[in-house]
Amino acid sequence: MTIREKGYHHWDGQLKDTGIDWLPIFFNGIKTVFKKKYAKVLFGLTVSPFLVFLVGIYVSTKPELKMLTKLVRLLNTDAEFFNVFFTNNFLTFMLVILGLFFGSGLISGDIKFNAFPLYFSRPMNRKDYIFGKLSVIMFYFLLFTLVPGILLYIFKFIFTGKISIDPQVLLGLIFLPLLVTLFLASVILMISSLSGNAKYAQIITFLLYIFSNSIALILVKIFKSDYFYLISIENIIKQMGSFMFNVRAAFYYPPWLSVVTVIVFISCAFLVLYYRIGKAEAQIETGN
Repeated sequence: MTIREKGYHHWDGQLKDTGIDWLPIFFNGIKTVFKKKYAKVLFGLTVSPFLVFLVGIYVSTKPELKMLTKLVRLLNTDAEFFNVFFTNNFLTFMLVILGLFFGSGLISGDIKFNAFPLYFSRPMNRKDYIFGKLSVIMFYFLLFTLVPGILLYIFKFIFTGKISIDPQVLLGLIFLPLLVTLFLASVILMISSLSGNAKYAQIITFLLYIFSNSIALILVKIFKSDYFYLISIENIIKQMGSFMFNVRAAFYYPPWLSVVTVIVFISCAFLVLYYRIGKAEAQIETGN
């Protein structure tokens, strides 16, 4: 080790990639979202489908209670029950609103305040940055989809006293919420990376959600083909549920096509993200 005189010297150390450099982004994002105004209200609304379906399970064990009869009938098959839970329009809508609430500003805020030098001056690359931002959205999305789904499965066993493990249901219970949340998260992050204004990102994302459903319905009526439901966020999620749980398809086109379409879209969204963040990373490296 060399002995230096007092003063400033260039650091001659080496930054090492630990593989978990995205964790500070994750932990900071989780805390920031939880402290936001109205966060608890949105969390309460988003968890309400779980509470309704939980009551449905309890009522199914009490024939004397004439409540939620339509929901109780779904309990005849676990596949139908969990398919409806994960693909109901209210849950999808609340996930979109939740994503708009805290996800639209995750990247656009960094663009607005030119925060990228703070990230990339550390041992962090664009993959770490994207994964860190994605992990924040996925944490909250899975908290209101995958976790409630598992809890419903557990409570069904507790209330009925019967355990029946269907591999198809278990796979659907795990992979459908993962695919749905990754799909929605990729949409939100991609749009967030296109503008430094979080409000614009929120408006564009919400309009995309609304108009994707409206335009799909119009095109289906004009051309008499259910394939146009592939451009509807709500309806493509419904068709994915039909495929994952192997139940009757919601629309008249192959259910596997909805899964392929979503995977292609997720891939394209992350390519856009990788390119947009790469431009910021390159500018920092060149000193521009």
